Amino acid sequence: MNWFIPREHGAWAMLIVPFLLGMLASNPLWLHLPFFIGVVAFYFASSPFLTMIRKPNLKKEIIPSLIIYLSIGSLFTFPILFIIPEIIIIGFLIIPFFLINVIFAKLKKERLFVNDFCAIIALSFLVVISYYIGNRTIDLRALILMVINVLFFTASVFHVKTLIREKGNQIFLWKSNMFHGFTVVCFLVLAMPVISVVFFVSSLKAWFMPKNKRYKPVQIGLIEITNSVIFLVIVGIFF
Repeated sequence: MNWFIPREHGAWAMLIVPFLLGMLASNPLWLHLPFFIGVVAFYFASSPFLTMIRKPNLKKEIIPSLIIYLSIGSLFTFPILFIIPEIIIIGFLIIPFFLINVIFAKLKKERLFVNDFCAIIALSFLVVISYYIGNRTIDLRALILMVINVLFFTASVFHVKTLIREKGNQIFLWKSNMFHGFTVVCFLVLAMPVISVVFFVSSLKAWFMPKNKRYKPVQIGLIEITNSVIFLVIVGIFF
């Protein structure tokens, strides 16, 4: 049986980092663990589901793993939803962004920047959900954390695309450099110097990594994972 395990390094970071950010910024509880296991299972389910959208002829091969992932996800998340039903309301906000991903999968245009951006927003809601599990409230702090997460991973997508799919595209490279610079200045203006420093450190790779060099996906993945860990640790401790 094909398990359709997601292989994208960036997507793993986009799933794990926002959940841990929300947990660290609130009050870590035992409820976070089963809910996170369920979220990971649902994330696993998205891979066979989107594959089925792209390739309906593989439906029989896909359904077994899809059912297993959905069952595990339901087993671990539904009890938490019963205890904290307000999470369901937040979940409804994710649906439009996921539907956009489904549409792009159907059109086989998943590599477009707008599709990545919608996925980032959808996964960034995990900041708010995890925060709510710990604090039972959604305040300005939680929303700012979510925005920070969106900006961080948007910058990451800009950078990775300049090394692979938009390699040699000077206009896209210019947009990437400008966006990274914007994040640094933005948090300085907002009097959040620690966050600004985090984005500055992240921007260094975007500004100074040679763009004419051919990188292996695993090299880019390891750099982005390291960058994500630094981001999580610093923001989680100092925010």
